[in-house]
Amino acid sequence: MGVPSLLVVSAMSRLDSFPLLLLLVLALALSSPALAWSRFGHEVIGHLAERDLSPAARAGVAELLGEQSLAEVSGWADEVRPDRPETAPLHYVNGPLDQLVPQAADLALAQGNVYSAVLGYAERSVDSALPPVERSEALKFLVHFLADLHQPLHAGFAEDRGGNDVAVVYRGEVINLHRYWDDAILDRPRERFDSREFAAVLHARYRASERATWADLTDPRDWVIEARRFIFNGLYPRPRMDAATPENLPVAVIDSSYADVWQPVAELQLARAGARLARTLNELFEASESPFESPPISFPPALQ
Repeated sequence: MGVPSLLVVSAMSRLDSFPLLLLLVLALALSSPALAWSRFGHEVIGHLAERDLSPAARAGVAELLGEQSLAEVSGWADEVRPDRPETAPLHYVNGPLDQLVPQAADLALAQGNVYSAVLGYAERSVDSALPPVERSEALKFLVHFLADLHQPLHAGFAEDRGGNDVAVVYRGEVINLHRYWDDAILDRPRERFDSREFAAVLHARYRASERATWADLTDPRDWVIEARRFIFNGLYPRPRMDAATPENLPVAVIDSSYADVWQPVAELQLARAGARLARTLNELFEASESPFESPPISFPPALQ
């Protein structure tokens, strides 16, 4: 259980020792805000969910989104984030370096996190007391944040900002581990398929019984633990001496061997998110109430 924390400390110590030029390169690479999944990944999850919607859910989604599909609105929360800075903390949840399971306090921060966002926006999506525009926004946020919760580094550590402070080399470029997991880990399927096509590939890959098993895990707390388990089981790549800096400090390199192991994990998480999004929307619009408990904080934080 201590491996991730050691890797975080190692990565941070390397940053302190890099030459000035490389530090400038890293600053550019590490300064962008953490998103989650690329537009491609979010659209794949939206397409997957649309395949398993019930008639009631299709009608409810159409009422709130009009002619827009789940895939089309899946990236909206990232698009509005610069103008809605209060939503930035809602894209991730942090847990302790030395424990797999987050504590109650980790899930109940006053500014919110992706866990409370899923709970809160599920409620708001079917709250008849809210005007349609707010319910529509809530649904778009829910689609996005449920997907975010399945990117493992969005359930990571505050100490390295979910891998944003961990430098890696990918295809000869210095980037950060979070950026790799948001986007580059899906380079191979994106080069072969568009998002709808790849959703069809994933839907065919997994049996209906597998999708049902994922959907039956209905507590978002369990999704957080599930995502974090990958971090504690080797997701952080180990530095290599053959990629050392001039100071002879090893640097982690994302190569084909890493992708061979972890790309299937990323694809599995996309498929799980699609199945759980469909299940959530089906229950939301069939019962006109959230299938989840209420968020542990006053929600949404921006309206406090």
